[in-house]
Amino acid sequence: MTSKSIWQHELPILILHLVACWQVGYWKDMQQEEAAEKVKTEGNESSILLTGLEGNTLYHLTVRAYNAAGYGPPSTAVHAATKKSPPSQAPGNIMWIQDGSHVSLGWEPVRPLANESDVMGYKVLFRQEGQSNSQVIETQKTSAVVLLPDVGVYIIEVCAVSEGGDGTASPQIRVPSFS
Repeated sequence: MTSKSIWQHELPILILHLVACWQVGYWKDMQQEEAAEKVKTEGNESSILLTGLEGNTLYHLTVRAYNAAGYGPPSTAVHAATKKSPPSQAPGNIMWIQDGSHVSLGWEPVRPLANESDVMGYKVLFRQEGQSNSQVIETQKTSAVVLLPDVGVYIIEVCAVSEGGDGTASPQIRVPSFS
């Protein structure tokens, strides 16, 4: 046998064993592995974003390969905990004063519940009415100054920022700009 003939015979076997995708199984700590949700990666991507998980929850995860021969055995389970959920309370008692194209905002701080993430700061989102993309100002204070660049009506909202994500947004404020 020559090295060329070995290569020709091994190539189809190698192709059969290439990973076509990965399957990730995940379940909550108090559940059995049989209750696992299962998701597949796109092609042989080696990462996937799991969505819809509960906050502040311990999960077990396994991974197994899939190819033309079928599924391989699952990996040893690893454990991962999700972060606490973002605060459910919106910033309250929002006050604002307008001076030309400048809007000074102030609000009461958000107090997260025991099962929610601590507040790290706030986002002030503002956009012109009829537009979908918001501009964002981030602050660690309970106040901010927004510059309204164009003539029109602006929609302003405030939300807490936490390790678990953005919290509930405040009721919208509509502010006219005449600049």
